[in-house]
Amino acid sequence: MIQLFNVGKVYQNGAPALHDISLKIPDGDFVYITGSSGAGKSTLLRLLYCAEKPSRGQILMGERNTTRLKSRNIALLRRDIGFVFQDFKLLNNRSVFENVALPLQVQGLSKQEISTQVYQMLQYVGLEYKLQRKPLELSGGEQQRVAIARAMVVNPRLLLADEPTGNLDHELAVEIMEMFTRINETGTTVLIATHDKEMLERFPHRTVVLHGGNIVSDDSPDSTDTCEETT
Repeated sequence: MIQLFNVGKVYQNGAPALHDISLKIPDGDFVYITGSSGAGKSTLLRLLYCAEKPSRGQILMGERNTTRLKSRNIALLRRDIGFVFQDFKLLNNRSVFENVALPLQVQGLSKQEISTQVYQMLQYVGLEYKLQRKPLELSGGEQQRVAIARAMVVNPRLLLADEPTGNLDHELAVEIMEMFTRINETGTTVLIATHDKEMLERFPHRTVVLHGGNIVSDDSPDSTDTCEETT
């Protein structure tokens, strides 16, 4: 369970990004965070990943209050979190295999364990035959699949994705969304920040709408009622 209580974020330049966000996300849920550019979508994901700290409020991940964690404990928390970026953030001087292996190396796994898990994950995303290629030798859709494999290789309980279809054409976007759906079906909680209305309609899930740093609606596709509103 992820819980945010009256979370606000103001950057050092004084620009407010989020205002009094209160939100509960059960384990295994699939949630879209949507809204116009500058609404606070990316900031919310960065707070959940502990890349930023809130200016006020509390964030609970399970029983852990992330606002009070020290650096060492943040690193441990991130072992349960995968993050997929819009611009992939792959290391272009390393092979596909080496990019996906990196999180496992950080965790100190043996070479045999890393080799097995990386190959299995590359099979899962359909890229085992390109494991020695460099990222710039791949298409945009293939690079995104490598990024997903890197995020999922640690078997995270939570997967965060920031505009994962933003740089892809329609066909590839559908392919990536189908992959996120399969990942969620294995029990992983999935949060996707997106403004892709077509994908929201094609793959309906709970949708939290941000506007000006506030939650203006929180709706599930199986209910006509608003689950939660914050203004």
